[in-house]
Amino acid sequence: MQNRSVYIDALEAIRSEDIFKITLCCCFFSCKEDYEEIIQHLHPQERDYYDTLAFEKRIRSYLLGRLVAKQAIAALTGEKILTHINIQYGIFKQPIVVSDKQNIQVSITHCDDFGAAIAFPEAHPMGIDIEKINPRIADVLKRQITEAEEERIHSSVLSYELGLTLLWTAKEALSKVLKTGLMTPFEVFEISKIEPHDNYIMCYYKNFAQYRVISFTIANYMCSIAHPLKSELSFDIQCLKEKFGV
Repeated sequence: MQNRSVYIDALEAIRSEDIFKITLCCCFFSCKEDYEEIIQHLHPQERDYYDTLAFEKRIRSYLLGRLVAKQAIAALTGEKILTHINIQYGIFKQPIVVSDKQNIQVSITHCDDFGAAIAFPEAHPMGIDIEKINPRIADVLKRQITEAEEERIHSSVLSYELGLTLLWTAKEALSKVLKTGLMTPFEVFEISKIEPHDNYIMCYYKNFAQYRVISFTIANYMCSIAHPLKSELSFDIQCLKEKFGV
């Protein structure tokens, strides 16, 4: 993956009754200067919160998350000045877009120096999550799946580590839609079906049949986007993969 990469794409969620405009932003930064550059784009209220942060890892994750979120929101709303976009926290620490323009929501995720966000209208709930595919955390992820899910991984064409990461991100993405985070046992978000395609994987939820999740690898990361079942997402996954050196 390159030292600095930014990708912004316009998506469509196509339904029989409507088409919803959505934007996706992915960024990979590895230099301290890249993070310092983000500070100038913070809203004054965001800057106040940023000034309270003491640990480098949290500082980086906050800045990266705010940048991808602001870029996605700006691309969706047409806002030209990133400092005008104010993203605060809700009572469950979910990101809240403070705006008087449109009912826009955003879902944010980051892992290491890779961040992503998806901006969407409130009428069409979505959630995004990324995680590094890492065999060293396989035991941790395994403890979060059911016996039925383990069987589904083994009966699929996926490697075990890839399957574990897929299930983790699929569940995290839905937890963001429902705004529960890690406060709900992950077996509630059990995956009932894993359906591989050419360059993505579609999964379905046992207890939330009104949603499904599209997942794909970006370099050595897994990315999952949860969305309403009857929406067809239209975007160029291969272009996104190639942007980050795949």
